[in-house]
Amino acid sequence: MPIKVPGNLPAVETLTKENVFVMTDERAMTQDIRPLHILMLNLMPTKIDTETQITRLLGNTPLQIELELLQTSTHKSKNTSKEHMLAFYKTFEYVKDNFYDGMIITGAPVELMEFEEVEYWEELCEIMEWSKSHVHSTFHICWGAQAGLYYHYGIKKRVLKEKLSGVYEHILDHKNGMLFRGFDDTFYVPHSRNTTVIREDIEKIPELEILSSGDKPGVFAVKSKGGRRIFIMGHSEYDWDTLQKEYLRDKEAGLNPKVPDNYYPDDDDTKSPLVKWRSCANLLFSNWLNYFVYQSTPYDISTISHEDLEPFTSESVSLKVAKFGGSSVADLQQIRKVKNIVEEDDSRKFVVVSAPGKRNEGDTKVTDLLIEAYENIHKFDENLELVRERFGEIAEDFDIDKEIDVIKGEFAKNRSRDYLISRGEYLSAKIIARVLGYDFVDAKDFVTFDSKGKFLPEDSMRKAGDILSEHENAVIPGFYGSDLAGNILTFSRGGSDLSGAVAAAGVKAGMYENWTDVNGMLLADPRIVDSPLTVPLITYKELRVLSAMGAQVMHEDVVFPVRKMGIPINIKNTNAPDEQGTLIANIGDERESILKISGISGGKGYASFLIEKDKLSDDLELRSKVMDVFSKEGIAINNVISGIDSLNVFTSADNVAGRIREIEAEIKAVVEADRVTTNTGISLIAVVSRYMAKSLALGAKVFTALANRNINVKMIDYGVEGISTLIGVDDSNYEKAIKAVYSEFIKK
Repeated sequence: MPIKVPGNLPAVETLTKENVFVMTDERAMTQDIRPLHILMLNLMPTKIDTETQITRLLGNTPLQIELELLQTSTHKSKNTSKEHMLAFYKTFEYVKDNFYDGMIITGAPVELMEFEEVEYWEELCEIMEWSKSHVHSTFHICWGAQAGLYYHYGIKKRVLKEKLSGVYEHILDHKNGMLFRGFDDTFYVPHSRNTTVIREDIEKIPELEILSSGDKPGVFAVKSKGGRRIFIMGHSEYDWDTLQKEYLRDKEAGLNPKVPDNYYPDDDDTKSPLVKWRSCANLLFSNWLNYFVYQSTPYDISTISHEDLEPFTSESVSLKVAKFGGSSVADLQQIRKVKNIVEEDDSRKFVVVSAPGKRNEGDTKVTDLLIEAYENIHKFDENLELVRERFGEIAEDFDIDKEIDVIKGEFAKNRSRDYLISRGEYLSAKIIARVLGYDFVDAKDFVTFDSKGKFLPEDSMRKAGDILSEHENAVIPGFYGSDLAGNILTFSRGGSDLSGAVAAAGVKAGMYENWTDVNGMLLADPRIVDSPLTVPLITYKELRVLSAMGAQVMHEDVVFPVRKMGIPINIKNTNAPDEQGTLIANIGDERESILKISGISGGKGYASFLIEKDKLSDDLELRSKVMDVFSKEGIAINNVISGIDSLNVFTSADNVAGRIREIEAEIKAVVEADRVTTNTGISLIAVVSRYMAKSLALGAKVFTALANRNINVKMIDYGVEGISTLIGVDDSNYEKAIKAVYSEFIKK
């Protein structure tokens, strides 16, 4: 996609010759698309060169970008014409009321001056403070990075013994970070500076994370938690000859500069420099735009002023329980990701794991292999051999043959289905405990069921606290426990989440992390809405409503142990650990969010029974009698709406299939109704928001969205807790209605 710039900017001609897709103002007016708005504060003396370099990198991405150029009003450029600055640059006064998806603050040749001595320092501080509420992600370069670290975090720059000039090798300190996604283990970046920041100063700031460094240049890339601020110490944007121009300038000035390191072949400045940083530069800017700007900035960028996408996962949390699902432990590569995640945070003291899931679309989960081995005796040996091979591929220094033989022997004695199908979690936990160097604690020792197979949450949480307190770190298998006689019993599928919640409640963790293969809870069904946003924060109450309406989120049984203890749940992605995920917590009402709704959930195939009788609401017994009819027939009721002379009861159409007329007649006879009318083919959709009762505008937006798309609403109900609006539409309008509501709140 193109980058939009003023039509006569000097960079246009250069980049067009390089086949970089540059779009002028005139052509952009014909495009019906919301571009990313990027502001660049250009502090470099060679402004036209810098414009071209940065524009080239921004234009080499698949995103449409609109670039604005900013200058300081307290400093006038001496190396760029006044006409150019007036034609293409704005001052802060003209942009301060705007909002931007991203901002770039370049370097400046003022390194040896104290920050406070720089002519435009106060203005720069004002701009950086403004960026907190008006810019989604700010990309600081070289001196701009040092200035940002000093202003935002008080980190001082240090003067180097000699100028750092050349092209240097770097490594990734944080290999899973999205900013350097796709980078090789080593890569090259030009540097040209007299000052630096040191690792020790940065590591004292919990909010900051060092992503990359090099032996000679030191720290190269730093990121704030959440990616709102990026600090890059080098000049990956430099052209092939930028260092040469600086070197020759200093040489002609009689400064006797050193030949830039690793720049000229054989360090011979008569030879043409070798470029070995261009691909890294393109990827760095592309990753910033994609992962830190495009994928997380709101469509309505004016909401950045009260943006709070970072869940309040306090750095002071000293104890976390991390549960990893089947996709997270599916193979050796995934287990290595788990190891990196756990080792990056000392507070992840207890880990709960599932059995290995699918490695690809055609694969079979380990638990499914074990279930089939139990149900089909002819497949027993074959499937156990597949399980042996599966764990053999991921086990490091682990006697899997011995373990499989033990499983076969125990199963031959007890023929227990629950014992057999739980062995995937058991083996997974033993292997991962060895990988992490953690203790193995068997879930059967604290996850407790009574003699009838009923789960005992209170006993389980108490035992978890007692047993886990004896271990500094431990890995625990999910999915199963034991009854009072010591027999292995399993939860229903997905029970590993409940095992993790029990462990978290037992040790009174500050956070329960649930690691899976998605970035968190989605705002709507991705099968209906294309790439729906992730919900940053949701309350337990909102979660219950969405779950009741069919959203694929955590079951209430999973939430209960941690909700009772006030422990937040953070749903995160093992494959993208830097993503914030979704935080589920008791609090949230008081926290402003850019997403005014927390989810859209629903389903097709409902039936409604409309019971009409004069003054029906005056006779409380009549309502009870109607409910008794459904209860006697074993029909679960999803929703009831009362009127003065009517009662509308909603249930799944499957519950009443083939007996609608019979139920109508029974209701009519019991309450002597004037009429009983049944409608089928109804979809129910819940729009959930903790702000629903506080803002009439939210409900109005729902109905505006439907009306604008000519969708007839057959039923409206406001939840009694004031956090949802329930609407009924024809099944034929279900997907259309969800798309309409989503688009009304999240315009894209």
